[in-house]
Amino acid sequence: MKVAASLILCLASLALADDFKLINGKEYKNVTVSRIEPDGIVLRTKSGIAKVYFVELPKDVQEHFHNNAANAAGHSASKAAFQNQQAELASLPPIEETKDKITEEIWQFRLKTRRLYNASKFDELEALASQIRSERGRFGNGSWKIVQFYESLGCRSDEPEGMWQLHARIHENWDTAKPRSITAHVAHADFLTEYAWRARGSGFANTVTKEGWRLFSERLAKAKELLDKSADFEPKCPVWWRVRMTVARGQGWSWDDYEKLFQDAKTFEPAFWGYDVAKATYLLPRWHGQPGEWEYALTLEDNRPNGLGLETYARVVYALNGYYKNIFRETHASWPQAREGFELIRQRYPDSLELLSGYCRLACLAEDRVVARKLFDQLGGRMIANIWGDQKDFQNYRNWAYSR
Repeated sequence: MKVAASLILCLASLALADDFKLINGKEYKNVTVSRIEPDGIVLRTKSGIAKVYFVELPKDVQEHFHNNAANAAGHSASKAAFQNQQAELASLPPIEETKDKITEEIWQFRLKTRRLYNASKFDELEALASQIRSERGRFGNGSWKIVQFYESLGCRSDEPEGMWQLHARIHENWDTAKPRSITAHVAHADFLTEYAWRARGSGFANTVTKEGWRLFSERLAKAKELLDKSADFEPKCPVWWRVRMTVARGQGWSWDDYEKLFQDAKTFEPAFWGYDVAKATYLLPRWHGQPGEWEYALTLEDNRPNGLGLETYARVVYALNGYYKNIFRETHASWPQAREGFELIRQRYPDSLELLSGYCRLACLAEDRVVARKLFDQLGGRMIANIWGDQKDFQNYRNWAYSR
């Protein structure tokens, strides 16, 4: 009975939030015990995970976790390990917020493109789009240049309505000046999908107003009309399919129709991973899928001829991670497959600090300490804020990775 009671106590400790105060005065508030290890406990906090050694805890808390006198023989070893770990952590490079040079290059490209757009220099926009489309160019992080071209034209969600109407007039003028331009039509349709979502809002369906639904439907219909009109234009543009997939998600196309659109897109450009992100988003339970569907559909792309292999898997997991607190705990996403895909990405785009950082953070979420530590070694203290949040989060994850 005593053993059973102790087991129940430990299981309860793992499930319930609690506060911990260390012998040095440091406190952990409202944390849960993720697991008990031979030399300490792993805590899950709002900002990440942290390990606390038994030698840091008051005696009564140690005994609560079965670290009583019967285990005293291991205490000295734990203490030595803790001291070694503290020395190792102290020797790590200082954390420094850093900008990714490839991301900076992309922003410069987008700024240049946006200036042309703001000045309605349609001939120059057409020439630039034609060049990067024909070259199938990508930046040093694998981002397609033609995608960045269109994204540079967008209107920020916090812009006033008058600014959105100004954008609408620019696109109408572009269509008039270049009536057979695939670039103008795709850009206009892309704008209309963003404008549609502005009317709808980002909340669940029951939060959308009647007027919001009307404008959402009207603007998506106009986007689809532009895409239908330009379907036979030459040259073809890979973003045409991506925008159409966004329209299909918003209009609630059937799975058969959506899958046909996806397969047509991948036939045109098998290496365009934006299609896979769009399809996975369509299959999210909040849209048109059921739990497990996007994860299963993603596995079907591993062996596509002329595709990217498991790079596609990693790209989609990375893109969808923002929908979850921990994508590996809340979905059927496979860390081994994502890890293998990221290894391919690192081989193909070794200079991308953003991708290295994203890979490292996913390794932490997957609780793969070996891989996380290796990647933190490569980061050397460089922190990208939009990946990690702030230095405290970065430090917590790094401390966990270097614990034993």
